[in-house]
Amino acid sequence: MYHVDSEHSEVVYVITYKELIFILVIFISILLFLYPKNLLKQQIMAETSNYNLSMLYLKNLLLHDPHDESLQLILAEQSLRSGNRDKALELLSFLQNSKNIKIKKKSVLLAYELYKLNYNDSTDENYREALSVILLKLFTTIYSERLDDKEDYNRWYLEAVFNQNKEAIYFYIKIKIVKNKERDLNLIESAYYLASDLGYKVEAKKYLKILLQYDKKNYEKWLESYYYLLTSNKEFQKAELLLKGQALRSLKWNNKLAEFYLYRKKFQKSADEYINLFNNTTKYKEKKNYFFKVIVALQAGGFVKESATFASKYENYYIKDREVRKFLLKLYIATGNLEYGAKLSKKILKNMVR
Repeated sequence: MYHVDSEHSEVVYVITYKELIFILVIFISILLFLYPKNLLKQQIMAETSNYNLSMLYLKNLLLHDPHDESLQLILAEQSLRSGNRDKALELLSFLQNSKNIKIKKKSVLLAYELYKLNYNDSTDENYREALSVILLKLFTTIYSERLDDKEDYNRWYLEAVFNQNKEAIYFYIKIKIVKNKERDLNLIESAYYLASDLGYKVEAKKYLKILLQYDKKNYEKWLESYYYLLTSNKEFQKAELLLKGQALRSLKWNNKLAEFYLYRKKFQKSADEYINLFNNTTKYKEKKNYFFKVIVALQAGGFVKESATFASKYENYYIKDREVRKFLLKLYIATGNLEYGAKLSKKILKNMVR
């Protein structure tokens, strides 16, 4: 295209935009033949001043080799650098299925990072909810295919928490425990609860034993957890030994032993423990509760006569308690101990007259 300068009568040739593009395409084509491709890629990646020009180079390179995934990845990265997240994500969506593990890893990790940026930047709850679904899918791929950087386990632990993936949280917590030079009881506690939730009974038991050994402030809590773990694992002999040992020092554990025997259908043993609790308790309500439990345990075991005999010993103690009186009368009638019932009725009448 020509431009005439009327003042000096000179003809100036002005290049149009189309002509400039054409020249650039010819120039790039020549470069492709004369310049090593890998060196071109490196120089494009090193470009920091003119991303648009770099992207133009890339697009023309792709015209000659449209299946070059490394070029597509570079274009995605350059699109991101120029502020075009959408274009970058569009390119990355194709590369996530690459058979080249390095390309796939880089594209999946970059896509996750971009979607997370979009999630954090947005205030639209519906959009954030849609993004959380995408992020969970990408994170699941990262975790299950081990595309994460194992040295950056702290970051991926936080991402696992963000995505509410218990399996992954547990995985990264285990790494944190191993890497942590000092024994972190909070981490070990989290590992125990997660292992329990995920059904990893052997690992849960391992962490629980560590807590029992070192977390003295919460010893009672972990001991109770250990007992429930033993019963859930059907290690009943170990559970019984633990309970019998603890029952010697605590009425709470004595009660658990009585409940354990009841659960295991060892009714006489259960009744014996409830009798012990009855005898060693001074509070009226608790004593009455154990009184009922002794009778229930004996009846459950078929010890009908024994239940009535035990009950009759404490008639006078409970003669003013209406609830217990009614309970005893029903008990005597149900067990055929009408003589006991008649005697109790007379006692009740005497008490009422007084």
